[in-house]
Amino acid sequence: MAYEVVLEDFQGPLDLLLHLIKEKEMDLETLEVSVITDQYLAYIDQMDAQQLETMSEYLVMAAQLIEMKSKMLLPAQKVELEDDYQEDPREQLIKRLIEYKKYKDVLDEFKEKYEQRQYIHTKAPAFMDEYVIDTTEMIPNNLEVYDLIRAMQKMFQRKALLAPLESKIARVEISIDERSDQIRQYFRIHKNQRVKLEDLFEEPTKIFFVITFLSVLVLVNKNELVIEQDGNFEDIYLKERT
Repeated sequence: MAYEVVLEDFQGPLDLLLHLIKEKEMDLETLEVSVITDQYLAYIDQMDAQQLETMSEYLVMAAQLIEMKSKMLLPAQKVELEDDYQEDPREQLIKRLIEYKKYKDVLDEFKEKYEQRQYIHTKAPAFMDEYVIDTTEMIPNNLEVYDLIRAMQKMFQRKALLAPLESKIARVEISIDERSDQIRQYFRIHKNQRVKLEDLFEEPTKIFFVITFLSVLVLVNKNELVIEQDGNFEDIYLKERT
C-alpha cells in the first residue's frame, strides 16, 4: 500500500518519527532503530522532490538513522579509554524525541484550551467604548494563533536538534511577567526594529519556550507588540507598536 505523505502535516523529522512510533504502537523508551528507519525511509521516498528546502532536514535525519542502523549491525567494540566514550546515538535520539514529545504535549494542551475559549462568550461592559483599544492590526489577517504555535513547534524542534545533549542546561524559573519585562527590555535595545520571533527563543528548553510564547501573546494582547508576516509560511516578526 502506498503512503500518502503531506509534509505540512508534520513540523519536522522529530514530529514524523513520533507519528510513526505511535502508528506502529512502538515503545519510545525501547525504540527499535531498524524498524523505525525502514518506516521513515518509506515516507521520505514518497516526498515531493520539489520541496527541497523542506526536505533537507528530513534527509539529514534519514542519513542519521541509516548510520545508526548500520552501526548496530556491526559487532560492538570495547571502549579502551573513558575519554573516547561517546553517548549511544540511539539514546541521543530517544532523549530528543522524549523532550520534543513533552513540549508538543504542552502545546497540544494549549491549543485545546484556546479552542475551548472560543466558545466562551462574555458580555461587554456598558459605556466602555472610549476605553476600548483597536486590536484589528494586532495580528495580520493571514496569520492565526495556530500559525504562531506551528512556528514555535518548528523553532523548538530545530533548536532541540542542534543543542548538544551532553551539555547541562541550568533550569531557570521565570514567570510570564518577568519574561514579558525581559522582552520589553529587548525591544528597548532594538528600538524601531523588526525582530524575528525566533530570536526570542534562545534557550532550547520546553518551559522557556512556553513561557516566552505566552509572554509574547500577552504583550500583543496589550497592544505593546505587533505581529507581522510578509507572506504565508514566511518568517514571523515582532515590532513595538507605535
